[in-house]
This record gives sequence, structure tokens and C-alpha cells, in this order.
Amino acid sequence: ITVVDNRAFVAGCDGSLHIVELDQGVEVNSFGIVWTTGVTPAVWGDVVFVGTEQAVLYAIDWKQVEKKWTFADFEETISTRSSPAVTDDHVVFGARNRKVYSIHPVSGAENWSTELKANIDSSPVIVGNRVFVGSTDGRLYELELKTGKIVWQREFDGGFVASPAVGFGRLVIATDRGVVYCLGSRG
Repeated sequence: ITVVDNRAFVAGCDGSLHIVELDQGVEVNSFGIVWTTGVTPAVWGDVVFVGTEQAVLYAIDWKQVEKKWTFADFEETISTRSSPAVTDDHVVFGARNRKVYSIHPVSGAENWSTELKANIDSSPVIVGNRVFVGSTDGRLYELELKTGKIVWQREFDGGFVASPAVGFGRLVIATDRGVVYCLGSRG
């Protein structure tokens, strides 16, 4: 669930993005995304971004309830289980084809894609000009936001399916083995 103003955006197993008005607690609209999803929608202005299990990323104008664009430039049908992170120039998400993508939020054109060593179920987090994302083989990556170039990577014990969180100069992420890591300077 994502909340913006008095609206909640929910997507799941029924193949629809639901828009719920929070004051009354009622659905005011929905948009068919065709396939199921386990992705939390991301909102940027009037646009909601959500990926599906059939490898389609949707950009939906939630006020007009219409599709702005879709991105499905995959060689095969793969799942998108990574919730997107959005800035003015990037919609960044990972996929189960081992790639992290940056799509322009207005045009829907691909800015870049970077292939990692394993699938990406973890959702990326954008910090300034950097992207942090984990992969299912236990590697945590730092990518350059503008180009997608891998700046840094480190392997941990267990895979990453959860998303990193950033605050107070620290990055916190947990593995599928239940180990929580906190990275950052000790100063």
C-alpha cells in the first residue's frame, strides 16, 4: 500500500490497481494491470508506477485513471518483484532477469539497464546520485544513478529479497537467513 494525500494505492492478486479514498474508506477507482503483482506501487506526482509478475511496468495517471505508458522490454517473460524507486528523471526497479532498470518517468524510455549476477527481488533505494539494491545471491550493490554503472558491491551471507533502508548515514538491510546488516561510518 502506498498513501498520498487522502488516497491509498493497492495492487495485488486480482490484476488491478485500486485507488481508495481514505476519508470515507471506499474505492473510488481502479485500473486493470492485467496480471498479479506483489509490488508496492510508487507515486510521483499524478503518476503511479507498478510492476507485474508478467514483466510489465505500468505508469498510470491516477487522477485521470489512464495508462501513460508501459515498459516491457524483456527477452522473456520474467517477474518484476522489485518495487520502483522514483526521482524526476528515473524510475529504478529490478527484475528476475538479473537486471536493474532505469526508465524515464515521463517518456517511459529506458535510461539504462545493468545486469547483475543474480535475480533482483529487493527494491532499490535512491540516495542522492546513488542506487542501492540487493540481489538474491546475497550481493549488495551501489550503482551510479545517472549511468547504472556498478560503483561498489559486497557479498553477504544469505540472499536479499527485502529492500534496504537508509537513514542517519546508515544503510540497513536483512538477508533471507534473518541476519540484519547496518552499514555506514562509525563516526
